[in-house]
Amino acid sequence: MDRQAYSSRILQEFVTSGLAVSAANVCTNPIDVVKVRMQLQTLQLASDGTRLVAPNLLRTGVTMVQTEGYAALMSGVSATVARGLFYGGLRLGMYGPLKTAMGADTDPTALKKIAAGSASGAIATFITNPIELLKTRLQSNSAMAPLQVLQKIVRENGVSGLWKGTMPSAVRGTLLTASQCATYDDTKRMWMQTTGWRDGLGTHVGVSMITGLAATTITAPVDVVKTHMYCGGSKYSGPLACAADIARREGLRGFFKGWTANYARLGPQTTLMFVFMEHMRQATGMKAL
Repeated sequence: MDRQAYSSRILQEFVTSGLAVSAANVCTNPIDVVKVRMQLQTLQLASDGTRLVAPNLLRTGVTMVQTEGYAALMSGVSATVARGLFYGGLRLGMYGPLKTAMGADTDPTALKKIAAGSASGAIATFITNPIELLKTRLQSNSAMAPLQVLQKIVRENGVSGLWKGTMPSAVRGTLLTASQCATYDDTKRMWMQTTGWRDGLGTHVGVSMITGLAATTITAPVDVVKTHMYCGGSKYSGPLACAADIARREGLRGFFKGWTANYARLGPQTTLMFVFMEHMRQATGMKAL
């Protein structure tokens, strides 16, 4: 493959991945907002020394609508679109070329696929962390505008504050991309061999739902730590201090707070993402995932 063709292929990978992730993220943004609010409830209530039982997914969403209006469910949607285009485009767009470069297509184990997903997830997270930070802050407070949030972060923590929470976010990005891509790859192959189904919509939906379940469970603890660090400002010196504080106040269950909301978002989001991506790749003449 010549240099121009290779560059064109990389661009196609980036664009189709970014558009697919953005479309899926917009569809599931309301659930993502509720998930963030659920994860932060103990953090917000701890100032008066109380320990209240966190409301469930439905009750949290209803309370938000009653107090802030329906628009609150789309808090941070502009950052969500930007995150999907750049973060989604990079982490999934790099996976295919890295997987091929590592020889994962001919490796009977999933180790090289996991390595390719881990690398692409970590790189994409570091580059786009300011967008993720902005999105989470906007979702935690629907009254603020994007520029106000950015100014507040820089004023309180300097420009380096835009990379607050990069470590847990990078760990999450690594686990998310590796679990999504490697699980989807191998599950799709086994699904088609077992069921005899063709590489079509039914296969894409079924495999994506399994992938979403695996990804949600694997990333839940670091997702909670990431959210607390993004919204806790300078409260925590690092991810380990944040994790220790969560464990002290809430125990092991604290690391899975918002799991239902997270799966309610990540399950459909993963399904929509891979379905959109498969069809976009087909429409542009690219090979299936």
